[in-house]
Amino acid sequence: MEGDDKAKKELFQFCRKTNIGILGRMKIIGEFERYYDAHTPIWWYTRDSFIHNMINRVLRLQDIDAIIQTRLFIQDLHQQIERLYEPPSKKMILYRGQELSYGDFQQLRQLKGGLYSFHYFLSTTMDRDAALTFAQKTRQDSRLIGIIYHINIDPVSLKSALFASLDNESYDKVENEFLFTMFTVFRVEEIKQLEPELWQVELSPTSDKDEDLKKLTENIRQATQGSTGWSRLGKMLLTMGKFDKAEKVLQILINKSSEDDLEELGHLYHLMGLVKENKKEYDQAMIFYEKVLNIYRLLPDSNHLHLTKLYNDIGSVYLFKKEYSKALEYYEMALNIQEKSNLLNYSDLAMTYGNLAEIHKYLRDYSQSLRFYQKELNIYKKSTPVNYLKLVTSYENIAEITYHMKEYSEALKLFRKVSKIREDHLPRNNTKTVISYKNLGKVLDKLGYYVEAIEHYQYARYILAKSAPVNFSELTMICYKMAEIYKKIGNKLKTLEIYQETLINLDRSSHRKRPISATIRDNIGQVYESIGEYERAIMSYRQAIQIEQLLSPQNDFQLQLYKKHLAQVRIKIK
Repeated sequence: MEGDDKAKKELFQFCRKTNIGILGRMKIIGEFERYYDAHTPIWWYTRDSFIHNMINRVLRLQDIDAIIQTRLFIQDLHQQIERLYEPPSKKMILYRGQELSYGDFQQLRQLKGGLYSFHYFLSTTMDRDAALTFAQKTRQDSRLIGIIYHINIDPVSLKSALFASLDNESYDKVENEFLFTMFTVFRVEEIKQLEPELWQVELSPTSDKDEDLKKLTENIRQATQGSTGWSRLGKMLLTMGKFDKAEKVLQILINKSSEDDLEELGHLYHLMGLVKENKKEYDQAMIFYEKVLNIYRLLPDSNHLHLTKLYNDIGSVYLFKKEYSKALEYYEMALNIQEKSNLLNYSDLAMTYGNLAEIHKYLRDYSQSLRFYQKELNIYKKSTPVNYLKLVTSYENIAEITYHMKEYSEALKLFRKVSKIREDHLPRNNTKTVISYKNLGKVLDKLGYYVEAIEHYQYARYILAKSAPVNFSELTMICYKMAEIYKKIGNKLKTLEIYQETLINLDRSSHRKRPISATIRDNIGQVYESIGEYERAIMSYRQAIQIEQLLSPQNDFQLQLYKKHLAQVRIKIK
């Protein structure tokens, strides 16, 4: 962020505007303005609670206009923490006492085993009693829950957390206190109750081996690459999926940008195109991408590597619009620049290979798709340190292609490899392992290994049923696949049982009004008919017909098929 007079003016104006009428506050703000550069950001942050509370409230609420106006102090404080950071030499525990509403606490409880990010600057202490005292203040308000965070710092695995000791830096020269920068990510290890309204939450900073964090940080790295100034906020919001807020920030920045700074303007237009693309406003996205192309044509080096990212993004828009030949054209343009460049970024090259593989998959040119996925895999296998998240995705994509090519034995080997990598690098019963179990189930089904296929679908079903919140749509499809296999092996009672479970899950899902509801009931009717339960078969066929007429009145083939089944069973009764 640019530390210029304009940013200072906006900061001090915001302080005055939000503190009107508070006794004694204007005097402190006047000192803050006159002596801003005479003291460090940590000194100001710890001097008076108004600065501390104001900045953290702005960040916690993600008030975009307010963040823009206070950007100077936020960046200065972050940069000081960055300068002061020293990796710890031994294990230690830091504590923080905090009040949470019941709603926020329930959300936190659901994150056990997952990642939790503090969007604001986080003050901590080595004094547990001091933190506990603060957490116990909630006894005065029955609407709040007291939380004492135990943050376990391990120098061996610590890589992602950025924090600084406040010794000799704070206004009142406190000891054994530490300040974490905003957006620090922790893993929630344990949550336990100490008293009726007091809970202890065990946190640990994520390590460089954490697969969930790798995905998050890699997305952020790609989104913020090449950024300058305050546009990082827009990129961060884009990465977090806050598209409307990102659009608002970027529009403010575009309005404030100089038309002479073509590189920064092109950068902002590119980001705005990404926002529109993620909002599925593809025509608007293309308008911004065209603006970027026009700017790059005015810059000295028209083959600049920034073009590869732009061409890939334009290709993605055409992919979403199902204009596959245009998508392929732009992906190939990106590859052409990369192959001629002496400043090759292999991570970006892998992305282009992946995009080319995907478009060839849509075009059903599986041999070409396989070729590019293998090129992508070769890059990930050689990268150091190994990014297991990307490696497993690459293997999985190759397995999918071999599956489509009906090379089921080879697909099985690859899906087993994917499953092993996930088991080695993910917590047990992580929902991502469901993908592996589903893939193994479908290829084992194709190979005729029905019992083993059912076992893998059962693993997937168990994990999904235990997850929070339950993905009932996914659970529905897994149960449906299981029922179909039981039907193949002739276990009719089990087939009925799992079909009924499928319907229960479907009713709880967002897809309960989809045509599959009719298909399942028709299948149930066929099973009842095969065991001589003709009245139940008739009832199931009638339900299938009613649902099909309601949801897919134009699908005459399915409707006639269900009516045919109903007519056939009526003949048997006669």
